[in-house]
Amino acid sequence: MRCTCSTGWRRMASDPRATMTGMLIPAAAKRRSDESAGAPGHDAGALVVEQLSIVRPDGRPLVNDVSLRIGSGELVLLVGPSGCGKSTLLLLLGGLLEIETDNWEVTGRLACGNREIDLTTSHDGVGGVVFQNYALFDELDARDNLRIALDHAPPGTAGLTDQLAGMLADIDPEHAISACSGGQRQRLAIVRTVLANQPVLLFDEPNSGLDIISSRRLVALIRDLCRTMGKPALIAVHHYEELLPLADRVLVMDPRIARINILPPQAETVEKALQQAAGQESAAPDGPASGADAAPPGAASVWRLEHPARSRSGWFLRYVAEYLWLLCASPVMLLYIAAGAGITGFVTIWFGFNYYSYGGLLKSMLHDETVIGLGAVQCRVAIPLICTLLFVARNCAVIAADVGNRVLTSQFRALTNLQVPGRTYVFAAILSSVVIGALLLQCLALLIGAWAAQETWHLVFPTQYRALFRTLYFRNVLTHDGWPMFGMIWVFCKAGLSALLAAVAAILVALGPKPSSQAVNQSVANAIVAGVIIALLVHAGISVLTTI
Repeated sequence: MRCTCSTGWRRMASDPRATMTGMLIPAAAKRRSDESAGAPGHDAGALVVEQLSIVRPDGRPLVNDVSLRIGSGELVLLVGPSGCGKSTLLLLLGGLLEIETDNWEVTGRLACGNREIDLTTSHDGVGGVVFQNYALFDELDARDNLRIALDHAPPGTAGLTDQLAGMLADIDPEHAISACSGGQRQRLAIVRTVLANQPVLLFDEPNSGLDIISSRRLVALIRDLCRTMGKPALIAVHHYEELLPLADRVLVMDPRIARINILPPQAETVEKALQQAAGQESAAPDGPASGADAAPPGAASVWRLEHPARSRSGWFLRYVAEYLWLLCASPVMLLYIAAGAGITGFVTIWFGFNYYSYGGLLKSMLHDETVIGLGAVQCRVAIPLICTLLFVARNCAVIAADVGNRVLTSQFRALTNLQVPGRTYVFAAILSSVVIGALLLQCLALLIGAWAAQETWHLVFPTQYRALFRTLYFRNVLTHDGWPMFGMIWVFCKAGLSALLAAVAAILVALGPKPSSQAVNQSVANAIVAGVIIALLVHAGISVLTTI
C-alpha cells in the first residue's frame, strides 16, 4: 500500500498536468477510500461531528444538534445561502473561531484519528484551512511561506515536499507573494496547508473568481490530494454546479431550521434543497474570470524546503531582523530622524543667540553660560522629545497598518492554523525592535543634533574654535571622563519606555475587528494619536519625577 501511494506521488510531481486535471488517482488509495467510506466503524481517519450546536452572538442558532461524518479520502461540498455560516463552520473545525471574544455558544464533539475534542470546553480544531483570500504572508517569499509551515509541522512531514513539488514547478521560490499570479498563490496556499499535516483539509470558496474549467481542475487537484493522503476534505462553495461530478457528497446548510442536510452529488436534488433553504433560485455559475494557471508540463522544480530547517528561535530572529529594518534601520527612517535632530540643533542655537531679547549679552557676557544651558536643554529635553515623537508617530502608523492588514487578510488565523506561534513572533519582534531602535536612534539623534548645533554656533561665531563649543556644550551632559551622567540615563529610559508603550497601544488598536480596508486606515490614525499622547505623557512624567 505504501509503495503504491509513493509511486503515485512521484508521478504527480513529475506530471503537473495530471495533478491539475485530477486524472491521476492511485488505485490502491481510491480502493482504501471507497472501502473506508462504506465501513464507518473502521475508518480511523474519518471526521466525525456529533451533536454540534452553534449559536450566533445575537442569539440566533446557526446549527442545532447536527451530526455528520466524512470518511478519509472523501471530498464533500458545503453549500448554502449567503450568510448561512459556511465559513464559520470551517473556522470552527479549524479551531479558529473566536468563541469567547465574539460571544459564540458552541457545544458538541469532534473526532478524527486519535483526536477527540469536546467543543463545549475546548476551542481546538482538527483541520487545516485554506482561506478564500489565501492568507499568505506578505513579508515572506514563496519558499518561506511554505518553510514556516514545514518547520512547525509534526515530525515526519518533510517527506511531503518532494511529493508536492509538481504543483510548484512554475513558481520561482524567491518570488515575493505580490509577484505571484492568482493561481500560483492559490496553489501555494494549498501546499502550505497540506504541509501543516492536519487531519482534515478545509477549503473556503477555493473556486471564487475562477471559470468552470479552472474550478474543476482545482477541485480535481484537491480530490487527488485528499484521496492520496487518505484525509477528508470539506469545501465551502457558493457556485457548486461544476464541482458536483467530483464530489462524493454534498452538505446543504439550511438556516431556516438550523440543520445540515446530507445529499448525494446530484444537481436537481441539491438545487431543490437550496431553494427550500434560501427561498430563491440557485445562482448561476460565475462567468469566466482569472483561471487557476497550471504548472507548465516538464517544468523543472527548484523547490527545496526541508534543508536547512529553521528552529523556532531562528524564525523569531528572522522576524526581529525584518522589523528592525522596517521600523528602525531603513534609509528613510534614518533620514527622518537625522532631519528632526539636525533641525532641532540648528533652531535652538540660531534663535537662542540671534533672536532672544538679550541677544547682545548672550553673545558676549553670557556666552559660556548660554552654550552650557542650551547643551543641557538640547541633549536632555528638546532632541529626545522631538525624535521620540517622530519615531513613535511613524512607527505607530507602520505597526497599525502591518498588524491591521494581517487581521484583515486572516494571516494570524492562518499562522494559528499552521501551528505557528505567529502572534508571539510578530508582537515580540515588534516590541523588541522598537525598544532597540529607539535607543540606537536616540544616540544617532543626539550626535547629529550636537553636530548641527556646533556648526550653527560656528556660523554665529566664525572666529571661535569648535573645540570651545564642545567643551561648553557637553559640560552638563558628560562627566570629565566621558561617561554619561545620571540625567542621560533617564533620557534613554524615556525613549525606550515611550517606544514600548506606544507600540503596545498600536498593536491593541490594530487587533480590533477589520471588516474592510477602511477599518485599517482608521486604526492607523487612532494608533498615531494614541502613541503620541503616550510619548508626551512619559516624557513629561519622567522629567517631572527626575527634577523633584
